[in-house]
Amino acid sequence: MKHKLFLLAFVGYVLFGCSSYPESKKYFVRSCSFVCNYPFNDTSKYAVTCRVWGLLKYYHPNVAAGKVDWDKVLLDRLLIISDSKTPEQVNSELMQMVQLAGKYQYSKNKVWNDSLNMNMDLSWMDHSFLDEPLKDELKKIASLPVKHPSYYGMGIDTARRSFMPQHEILYQVNNFSLFEYRLLVFFRYWNVIYYFYPHKYLMDLSWDQTLSVFIFKFINATNQQSFQSTFLQLATFLNDGHGYLSFANYYSNESQNIIEKIDEKTVVRIDAGGVRKGDIVKYIEKRDIDIIRDSLSALISSSTEQNKEYRINCYLADMIFFKEIDFTVLRNGQELNILMKPDMIVKKQLYSYQRISDNIGYVDLSVLTTKQIDSMFLSFSDTKGIIFDLRRTGLYDFDRDLLYCHLSNQKFVRLFDLVVWDFEHPGAYRWVNYTKLGYILRY
Repeated sequence: MKHKLFLLAFVGYVLFGCSSYPESKKYFVRSCSFVCNYPFNDTSKYAVTCRVWGLLKYYHPNVAAGKVDWDKVLLDRLLIISDSKTPEQVNSELMQMVQLAGKYQYSKNKVWNDSLNMNMDLSWMDHSFLDEPLKDELKKIASLPVKHPSYYGMGIDTARRSFMPQHEILYQVNNFSLFEYRLLVFFRYWNVIYYFYPHKYLMDLSWDQTLSVFIFKFINATNQQSFQSTFLQLATFLNDGHGYLSFANYYSNESQNIIEKIDEKTVVRIDAGGVRKGDIVKYIEKRDIDIIRDSLSALISSSTEQNKEYRINCYLADMIFFKEIDFTVLRNGQELNILMKPDMIVKKQLYSYQRISDNIGYVDLSVLTTKQIDSMFLSFSDTKGIIFDLRRTGLYDFDRDLLYCHLSNQKFVRLFDLVVWDFEHPGAYRWVNYTKLGYILRY
């Protein structure tokens, strides 16, 4: 059986209609000391290859224009580098990579400002086994402005309403058996985060270190399950709740707010089948619930520990309530074995909006529609406040501009300052003012 091995969609930058990004060259700057050294060894030869390949992918004029099959260049080099025993051999292959990218024009007068130098940190070259001719060549290429749109740069995916990497080839690989394809996927992912993800400055572990940590994890992930598990572990290092293999492995909306962690215990919040509200889950199919929670924690990407616990609870609810499964609960000091079937669950009706008291309105944005916005605000016009519930994740199905403009009397609403990547200099980020162009509302 063949499986699809490809660059996974991981972080969505949500697009809102009718917004404007005023041109700005005020760069986002976060000084960050380089924390890795690359003396020659079996790990560093792959780590440096990843960084060289990524730099050329986004900066070399011919590669950035899509004139070179850049995946093939890496795949061919990896087969040789895997057998290389000396830094001289790897340097030779990496210089061959530069030469395969083709000729380019370079101006000696090109100077970066301090902000660009800080964001596009090239010090990793000086901490590596790269020889001087190769370092000089790479630094020249890294100083070149990139023509936008770049072939491999970020572009708009209208279906997901987000920015996505462009022109990444989907490969059919039999049983994940070829290590070079597994590393290709990892190298793609690592470089996209490195060059287009400003939150990398907020990660608990430096993304430079993460590269070295995961190289042999991917080399050794020789089947579908281990490969997917390794990728989920990698996504947890983003410290972001948007790291997925695909939406197919995400919990369902129905599983939310069924399980809760209270005083280190996994507690049921509903009555269903043989389960009662307040039951403490002890085992799922004879596996200790705490061991299951720890296993899920290692695979779930989240921005905070509280959010991770919430997601774990949702996955546990999916396991218990939406599959035919036996589990054990503690009730009134006694352990009870229960066989749960999916049809025992009565799905909760979700209301788009309702009053939760005389003066407070509640809106569930996950089920709100554009047609309901006017009536919702009219219904809550005499309240003192409205709670907008953002907890249910997904692409919301309503006109955001209309919602924003109900919340402001201004036609143009300045929402926040936003950090975006500089298309001419991948790896550098700049500040823009995010402004909404909304509706003129009449009542």
